[in-house]
Amino acid sequence: MTVTLGAAPPAPAATPTRSALSLTRCPAVPTASALAYQLGYLQEEFADEPGFDVSFKSIGFTGKLSYAHHERLWIRNAGHAPAVWARAHGVDNRIVALAWLEGSYPLKVLAASGIATPADLKGRRVGIIGRAEQAFDLMIAQQLKLFSAALATAGLSLADVQRVDLPAPPHSTEPGPDGLRRDYFREQAAVLAEALRSGQVDAVFARLPADVEAELGIRTVYESRDNPDPLARVHPSVLRGLAVSGALLDERRDIVVRYLARLLQAAEWALAHPDETVTLIARDFNVAPEILAGAYDSVAQGVQIDMDADKVASLRVQKDFLLEHGFIPQDFDIGPWVDPAPLAEARQLLADWKAAGKV
Repeated sequence: MTVTLGAAPPAPAATPTRSALSLTRCPAVPTASALAYQLGYLQEEFADEPGFDVSFKSIGFTGKLSYAHHERLWIRNAGHAPAVWARAHGVDNRIVALAWLEGSYPLKVLAASGIATPADLKGRRVGIIGRAEQAFDLMIAQQLKLFSAALATAGLSLADVQRVDLPAPPHSTEPGPDGLRRDYFREQAAVLAEALRSGQVDAVFARLPADVEAELGIRTVYESRDNPDPLARVHPSVLRGLAVSGALLDERRDIVVRYLARLLQAAEWALAHPDETVTLIARDFNVAPEILAGAYDSVAQGVQIDMDADKVASLRVQKDFLLEHGFIPQDFDIGPWVDPAPLAEARQLLADWKAAGKV
């Protein structure tokens, strides 16, 4: 008798013996993590973390909603809106620190348009640049919040204007002639300026070069940072958050606390070195320092982290705005999502390090 044996079943895939610890920061908005990385604080603290493969990355929004077991431990320092979006989709994340960075967000119109104040926007066309086909485009959310706040100063709302969606230019991975990253926001501004010039729209939120404004006859009718109400000024680029996975906070709370302590250390350094802070974060972004200096009021102040009640209130306002306008699928309670305890522990840890001469 001949017995034919089948092929041996494939060996099961090897299970990673070490967990990944992913430490990421946004490449477009200044954060304490970008500064701490450029100062070497994060590498000093975590590069040789026992039992972990640690990665330090500057990456944009990915829309990731599921994590394999070995990917479950992560920290993300970026704008707050992606963390809200992920939480509303069921991701187990927590907010353990917030930061506030004021910048210039002007509302531009053609001087010949007859628009002199936000009240004159009623019935007009407002340009919203972005990629509406994406699962979540935080720049669209940001522009809608800016327009909403501007219109509210005149007792109007988004229902009183016509929204015109403008396609965003493609992201280029090729550096510019100077070897630095291309200024994507300047490329967006060029699209918005052309939409004004051609008459496709009547108003846009954009920082435009002075020569372009002079050529087209453009004027500013509202500036977000001049609004006296911080809840009106808040949007995805103003309020930044430090989000951590629930698994990391539950399993290795010490890592979260140590990370926060290093951010506090970097934030203290920033206050003593404001110009160098701009230079280092510009290096992290691979852009010219003057781009950051021209866009924000004080980068050194903007990397200070805390969990003040006013920032938590602004986070709640933003969550409600995203829900109202369909950016997130369901509501959730901000209260248990925001955890101030690790930051308080980090302040004590940093004080202990200083007393022991570690930093």
